[in-house]
Amino acid sequence: MDKSKFLRVFTDCYLVEGDNGYVIYDLTRRKLISISKITYNVLKEIDGKSIDFIISKFGDDIIKIIDYFLTEEICFLTDNPANFPKISEDVYFENECYSAILEIGSSTQYDYVKIINELNQLGCQMLMLSIKSDSDLTSEEILNIFNATTDSFFKCIDVVVPSCFENIFSMDFFNQNVRVTSVTYLGSEQLKTEENKNFVQINRIKDEELNWTEKFVRSNLTFTLKSFMESKKYNIALNRKICIDEFGFIRNYINHEQHFGNLSDTDVSISKVLRSPEFQKKWGISNDLVENCKSCKFRYCCFSNSDLHYSNDKWYKVNSCHKLDPTKENEN
Repeated sequence: MDKSKFLRVFTDCYLVEGDNGYVIYDLTRRKLISISKITYNVLKEIDGKSIDFIISKFGDDIIKIIDYFLTEEICFLTDNPANFPKISEDVYFENECYSAILEIGSSTQYDYVKIINELNQLGCQMLMLSIKSDSDLTSEEILNIFNATTDSFFKCIDVVVPSCFENIFSMDFFNQNVRVTSVTYLGSEQLKTEENKNFVQINRIKDEELNWTEKFVRSNLTFTLKSFMESKKYNIALNRKICIDEFGFIRNYINHEQHFGNLSDTDVSISKVLRSPEFQKKWGISNDLVENCKSCKFRYCCFSNSDLHYSNDKWYKVNSCHKLDPTKENEN
């Protein structure tokens, strides 16, 4: 090994520590790599240093560790580490609204087609349409909702409907509505998840209604380079999200207690609420600012929609996962 070379941790590999362990966020491969405290400290120490310096500090045995880091593509050798600056953490949002949830039930009076058009004008990219089991919508009315999304900015649409409407979602439907990425059927006879020929995820659950209470499981932790950078400054679950429950109340999330007006009021609109400082207040409360979360190694990939409350000059989440168990993961 050329001792004049410098060792550099790949700039898309972020080292993160927490009370529940240490992890590498591989932003390119979208992979979490759990590591030991010793590995974390060694990587911090040797990043940007020459091989000669590293060996003089840690001894010849460090070469085996370096070879492992190189093989796993966590580090690389270079003549000039200054040529590889850190990735910019600046975040730019192209659209005012990123995601929305519309809940429709027997008490729904608001014009959901009008709301979809307004969300489209705000540049909303992700839509969840949740139709409750007590809804009196007809098949034709449901299809009219999707007609409103045909020429929209929506990139993906998740649908939750009673199983009695399963006949609507034929292959022809999916061919015409390519933005639909998942359909969940309520009140199914069996619990089953599969993917159809259009690569749409089909979920069948026995529950008659959707449970909005979050489940904190390891498999739900996900990230991209963009979401990782966003999570360092924003609440990635609530940022630029708007939800309308079946009664027309506008909330940051469906099960949050606080609402910001009702669509039955002619002075209330999606755009006005979305742009109000009061509604946006929780967007900027990143996990780094929330008690318990700020010391969790998963804080940059946890899309928790939990409500937040402020007490004694500190932010807390109403629903806490109490940190996922790191002992179930392999550490290097």
